[in-house]
Amino acid sequence: MGTACYLKGGEDLILELERQLGVGLNTVTPDGEFSVEAVRCIGCCGLAPVMTVNGEVFGNVKIAQLKKILDQVRGK
Repeated sequence: MGTACYLKGGEDLILELERQLGVGLNTVTPDGEFSVEAVRCIGCCGLAPVMTVNGEVFGNVKIAQLKKILDQVRGK
């Protein structure tokens, strides 16, 4: 992951996503709905930490927001 995301807690977000989804990096949930991938950078350093879901960018993400984000995109 990029430096800004790393310094602002991106690694913790990945670990929490893995826990909530029950999968590790570069794997897909059993229902095929989600996968977790770490990328080098998506160029949104000012919004770090950032995650994308189906091309939608979520910036300044906090661990407490992950469940809401997943629920928001689930089943779309």
